[in-house]
Amino acid sequence: MAPQNGFHAISRLALAALLVTLALLSTPPGVSVASGATEAIAHGDELYAKGRLADAYAQYQVALQADPADFHALCRMSRAESELGEDAAGEERRRLIAAAVEHARAAVRISPDSAQGHVWLSVALGRQALKEGPKGKLALAREIKSEADRALALDPNNARAYHVRAVWNREVASLNFFERAAANTVLGGVPAGASMDNAVRDLEKAISLEPVYVNHHLELGRTFRMLKRWGDARRELEKAIALPPTSNSRDPKFQDEARELLSHLPKKG
Repeated sequence: MAPQNGFHAISRLALAALLVTLALLSTPPGVSVASGATEAIAHGDELYAKGRLADAYAQYQVALQADPADFHALCRMSRAESELGEDAAGEERRRLIAAAVEHARAAVRISPDSAQGHVWLSVALGRQALKEGPKGKLALAREIKSEADRALALDPNNARAYHVRAVWNREVASLNFFERAAANTVLGGVPAGASMDNAVRDLEKAISLEPVYVNHHLELGRTFRMLKRWGDARRELEKAIALPPTSNSRDPKFQDEARELLSHLPKKG
């Protein structure tokens, strides 16, 4: 089932508090808090897999209401909020992304040696950075890289961490003169080690670990396009479009973006 469009997804968030209350009131006597949280997470995961992101978000709220320190619920909430934030605008977008960051930070505090908390913190910070101006983006750059690296140190096969680090490499390596000047003011210089080659390498690693994840192919195609490697860009964008839209709730949007990029590639190359 395709995910709700941005308007309907956000409007459904208004029902979340009511759903939380009803779910808690319907919990049978004798059911433990942990059990209630686990069941709500499982239900949320089922809805998320069907592309029903706003409904999944409401279930993760139920889980956190039952157990505010549940690590898995915090990670799921961060993921859902950062993805919902992609389809929101203005203050609602800022609120969702800020909440995603805070929930991921809470997950890291609870379980600092789990890769998942660090992954979702790097994802949320990355989404926050993409909508910031040059100074805001650069101020977040080192933490994004640090969280992705920490996730990979804990789990060398975490594809999402490779994806985040790849985008970090691409964004930092492609800074223009004025952005680099801003980095000298904000950070004392551009973060070291970023390159487009590293971006390609990390995205190729992510694809090797998750070959049917649409956004890996989209971002690799985008990176090849920036490098003017037209044939490679076409190959990856066509793969992104051809894959079943079941790897993420936003796959149809990723595929629309891939089609748009593909339509602007040179006819040959």
